Amino acid sequence: MAIRQGTATTELFIRRYTQSGDFERLARWHAAAAECLKHISVPMNEIAYDYYKRNGYEKWAARAKKEAQEIQKQFQFHRTRAQIARQKLVEETRNSDSHSVLDTESENIKKFITTWLPHYPDRFYEFGIYPTFFRKQRELVEQRSDYVKVLQLEADAAEMCAAQYERIPVAYGLKNYEKHRDAYRQYAAYLRSLAQQDPKALPSLVDQGKRIADSLAIQDDPSPQKAEVVLQIAKSDARVKVVLAGQRAVHSHATFQGFAWIVHFSNHSRGNIAVAIVDGKTAKVLEVF
Repeated sequence: MAIRQGTATTELFIRRYTQSGDFERLARWHAAAAECLKHISVPMNEIAYDYYKRNGYEKWAARAKKEAQEIQKQFQFHRTRAQIARQKLVEETRNSDSHSVLDTESENIKKFITTWLPHYPDRFYEFGIYPTFFRKQRELVEQRSDYVKVLQLEADAAEMCAAQYERIPVAYGLKNYEKHRDAYRQYAAYLRSLAQQDPKALPSLVDQGKRIADSLAIQDDPSPQKAEVVLQIAKSDARVKVVLAGQRAVHSHATFQGFAWIVHFSNHSRGNIAVAIVDGKTAKVLEVF
């Protein structure tokens, strides 16, 4: 998916400040969306495209090339919208927010981007290119009992995960992610050494890649208990109650965005029903869509 979830999440804050007419913050969140595309979507797409092209997966390469065009289109859109918002701010007669308030917003955006930078390599084996491409390729060769090819594919996947760490959090300057990159490089080399032995069965460590990131976890994600508290706060908000009234089998989940929580409410009949933004410090429900 060319437009990554981090960029999609910025749309909630863009919507919030569009509705309030806060052009200063609106410009900053459009710029944040562009930053997510530049530092996350672009390198992820380039890594995938290079792999497909190098290994002869022409249809997949064509798909990645099309995604690259979509990414650039979205990047230019958010850059342009940020400029428009800044121009409207200049034309506004009302006083701008204080520097301290805007500094806080800038810090929030920094936390937001920092939260999303390692998100995809940390979850490489859960969604994205591994389940949609590598796992399917592995299933095909495993049916032929081609265990050498299975090991080579898993080594390729580990190298790609390492490349994502290198090109995204490490390149951005986040600390300590070099050890993630190096661990996956070492794992890839180990798998290739096993492949050279022409095994007649798959070794148990062939699926170790799924557990490496967990063993090296850096970010202190809020506990499930904290997420549950946030869910209850959002459910208790009068605006949320109005939207959910009469809805059946509503599912809800909360995700932390570095400075605030996003709480989604949905069911099978309507899909997304409501979204609440909850302040990470005060636990106040800031907005409901």
